[in-house]
Amino acid sequence: MTEVNIQNFEELFPDIKKSLEEAKFISIDSEFSALYPLKEQSPSLFDTPNERYQKSRKNIQFVVPIQIGLTAFTFNPDTNTYLGKIYNFYVTPATFPFVEKQFMFQSTTLNFLKYYGFNFNKFVHFGIPYINKDQELELRQRFKNDDVTEVQSLFQHVITEILHHHGQQVQKWYATAKIGDTLTLPEISEVCQKNYEISYFLHKSLRRRFKDIWTLIENKEFVIKKVSPDDMKMLNQSRNLEEDLISDILGFGKVFRLLVSLQKPIVAHNAMQDILLLIQCLETSLPNCYKKFKKLTNNLFPKIFDTKTISYEIRNLVPEDKKWKDTSLQSLFEYFKDGTGRHLAINSPGIETDCVDCMGKYHEAGWDSFCSGYIFIRMAYLNVFQKYPKSKKFMCTELIAGLDGCKNRLNVIRGAVSSIKIDGDDPVSTRPPYLVVESTKNMPLNISRVSCILSSFGFVEIRRFPYQNKRALIVVDNFGSARRILNNFKTNSDYRIQQYNFLKHSTAIRMCLLSGMTISGILLLCITSGAIKR
Repeated sequence: MTEVNIQNFEELFPDIKKSLEEAKFISIDSEFSALYPLKEQSPSLFDTPNERYQKSRKNIQFVVPIQIGLTAFTFNPDTNTYLGKIYNFYVTPATFPFVEKQFMFQSTTLNFLKYYGFNFNKFVHFGIPYINKDQELELRQRFKNDDVTEVQSLFQHVITEILHHHGQQVQKWYATAKIGDTLTLPEISEVCQKNYEISYFLHKSLRRRFKDIWTLIENKEFVIKKVSPDDMKMLNQSRNLEEDLISDILGFGKVFRLLVSLQKPIVAHNAMQDILLLIQCLETSLPNCYKKFKKLTNNLFPKIFDTKTISYEIRNLVPEDKKWKDTSLQSLFEYFKDGTGRHLAINSPGIETDCVDCMGKYHEAGWDSFCSGYIFIRMAYLNVFQKYPKSKKFMCTELIAGLDGCKNRLNVIRGAVSSIKIDGDDPVSTRPPYLVVESTKNMPLNISRVSCILSSFGFVEIRRFPYQNKRALIVVDNFGSARRILNNFKTNSDYRIQQYNFLKHSTAIRMCLLSGMTISGILLLCITSGAIKR
């Protein structure tokens, strides 16, 4: 696994580009600063696809990726073997005047990452910066209007101090320098390597003060060179200080834009959060409209495969006694790597990685991205191998084509539907029907007490009916829990629980029926009164 940070990113980018271009598919994973930091926008089993998207969109505004993993999978048909080349990127939001990202860290997320050995120092000190297209466009416009000066920089005092400290030295050298002469400033070199913002303003300030000098970084050293007017004109045309700065702070955005341009199949486990975060932080602000989000996502990544969704879809292909019980990434990887799943399909392809010492480093984005790709290959092969002769070897394109029904279906964790479809209508719900709990006593329903009682049956959520205090709606995440609840409350003396019926339990329908009964009663009274008068 190759660790990529601000110190080696530019050097490694050509290799990263080559690996992604050669890949048959690319698997991704990311670690976040938070999951759902806004409590009022927490996910719920009651969420429709649009409601879940809106909640996620609002939360994502305060979340950033702090580590991104990419694995580029190539395939050798001669040996029937896949090779995953893993890259583990430490990333951090870029900072510059007019470019700032406010985000949250959740203590639970910090504790989780700390437990799994996340290196927060690398995130802070060596993270690769990134901006999205909106930020880039704003910055370009400000450069065009000449709005960006060191006055807006948080490091103005540092820049002023450096210029004051080295100004006399540069002035003295400049007085006698001839065309082609250079001056190296080691102390400035060290500062510029640490901070691209300070570097930009030092270059800009020195070039402005001395009209016929050029500043550059050469062999990691800050160099001042006296040049002729013709050379200055040529240098200004070929090297633009603002473009260099934008390239620096675009950072990981270069990788993202490469991914988009390649249009390769993208694989991830529980992909929705990863996709939302990548778009928000590296492309543009997530649209308010759910349909526009789906269209934008499909334009950026036309082929997404969520291994969580696939694991649910193909599970019935496996004999009952050999089915996986857990669909978490680690459990599925171990099931297919060394467990029961390794021998489910004969002649399955080999899967190798360039990493020896990263095995088992779960919740490190690079390793998790490899695990996602690994189980994708195993499940894709399991999906097709029984349909053809045992001797057949499948090309990667055939495995991917076999999962076309799962393409662009992103798993929804505990929502009204199990997945959303990026390039079409969302699938109908396969969740258990709602249940209704009613108090059999002449007193309001105690929601807290009912929740406590039902918690032993699994994950349960309860929501009150509008304008009713003796009745509430129950939603559970699986049919087994629903059956157990119904069976256990058949003879309960305090509560009656039954399956929700729209005509019977809908508040609106009940109001209409009551209104109809009232109107009928009034008409009957009027008719009767008329008959008596006659």
